[in-house]
Amino acid sequence: MPAWSLPAALGAGAVALLIWNFSLGLRLSDLPETSKGFRVLSGLGAFLFLPALVIGLLAPTAPGARVLGPLAWLWPLVTASIALQALWAFVISRASRASTLLIAVFNLLVAWVAATRWIVSVGGALPVWALAPGVAVSSLATAGLGDVVFPWGAALFMPALASAAPARARITRVARALLASGCALVVVCTALALPRAFDTLSSTRALDVGSSDASARGELAIGVRVFGTLAGPPSSATARHDMALADSLGVTALHVELDPPAVTAGVLDSVARSIEPRRDSLLLVVTLTLGGRITPGEGATARARQALIERIVRRLRPDVLLPAERVTTGPGAPGADGWRAYYERAAATARRVDRDVTVALATDASSPADSALADWVMAGGSRVDAVALATHDGAAEPRAFVAALNAVARWASLARVMPDVWIVGVPTAPIVMGEVVQQQLVRHALAWSAARPWVRGVIAGDASDITAAAGLRTASGRARRALADVAAALRVQRDLTPATTIPDTAAIASDSAVRSVRSPTTTLPPPPR
Repeated sequence: MPAWSLPAALGAGAVALLIWNFSLGLRLSDLPETSKGFRVLSGLGAFLFLPALVIGLLAPTAPGARVLGPLAWLWPLVTASIALQALWAFVISRASRASTLLIAVFNLLVAWVAATRWIVSVGGALPVWALAPGVAVSSLATAGLGDVVFPWGAALFMPALASAAPARARITRVARALLASGCALVVVCTALALPRAFDTLSSTRALDVGSSDASARGELAIGVRVFGTLAGPPSSATARHDMALADSLGVTALHVELDPPAVTAGVLDSVARSIEPRRDSLLLVVTLTLGGRITPGEGATARARQALIERIVRRLRPDVLLPAERVTTGPGAPGADGWRAYYERAAATARRVDRDVTVALATDASSPADSALADWVMAGGSRVDAVALATHDGAAEPRAFVAALNAVARWASLARVMPDVWIVGVPTAPIVMGEVVQQQLVRHALAWSAARPWVRGVIAGDASDITAAAGLRTASGRARRALADVAAALRVQRDLTPATTIPDTAAIASDSAVRSVRSPTTTLPPPPR
């Protein structure tokens, strides 16, 4: 089946459900043989459904937070009212009671997920059993549509009004049977996914995160990603808020991620102006994404990409450059040899402009190609002199991020020449899995990095929510729990004396064995260039 078939089918189903709710609510609100309360509840559910859905989708994002954020409660309220309408219809229904019951159970699940998302979005802490249904629904959406939909999978979970009158036409009976069957299928699939969701949440909350003192090391750069993934110039509000947060935290690193269309003179100038006042006191990490492509390209495409890299290095002067955000595999992907050739060309291009720039291999440690490329970098002799762990599916499976950290540690134990290692982002979806899970993963990343002298820096996450609720601070400005841990690590780091920032030689030797540690042992910030 084509890749677009499943999204198209789900989109068509969503439109059909919108039409169903509106048309059925219109008829039920004028059904004389039912009570006035039932008619009012059905009408409100039908007419408030679409605006409440739009508010629920846009309220957690930066564009909609200021205007729609105070109305975010409307979506869980509407889903709860539709669930109540379906239960009421089951009690008074003269239609098929089995189909009405299935729709009611489905609506209760939708209302549960919507309510937990809203409680988490305002800072509420919920137990694992309360969050598990939402995680299960988002995981199912991720399995079908990809990791990018994980924060949104449960937000697009829509309820359905139930009829209280028997169907008169054959097509109406068929439509009700199809709707009830679809509701039953979703409920069953969610129930099957619940044990895995519960286990994921429980194991993540039980991570060994150490203390705040163990999450800081004098030469470890700690930073945040600013502006989100840029496809154009950052908005003035986003730039102002993200840089204000970076200043207040006192971060020692910034991460900027650029899509290829954003590598223009105007966008690069805008980014450079935003970070210029802090440029002499922090490290700048820049990622050039693949822009949705599975391969960096050959021929003219490859030359165009090298020109983008040259433009980035010339204007932004990054300390660390990631020429891609991941290593793609599968049909159409270049393979390990193709990726080696691409990274060699990218490093040569970057060094022609700035010989001091560090070029890093971006990997999520999930495939044999990742391992082969990491071995190539850690064997020494290549132009690529760093490894950046950049996982993208940890929100759907936080244990994948922990497994990736363990894989990097195994690579390090076998390295001939140990390059610098960066942790570029801690992938979480706090609005789905709760802020405690995000806090535990950030704590674990900080403690893991501080305990290993070859880790050069950690990007703890997005400074704030922009297009998805995944940052250290909400789009409305409320700090999430993990932000306090980042601030505490930076505070402890600033309080360290120069004597305590020098790593113990014996400890490094026992940890590195046959490796030579190339990471500098001087404290940040680096001298201005």
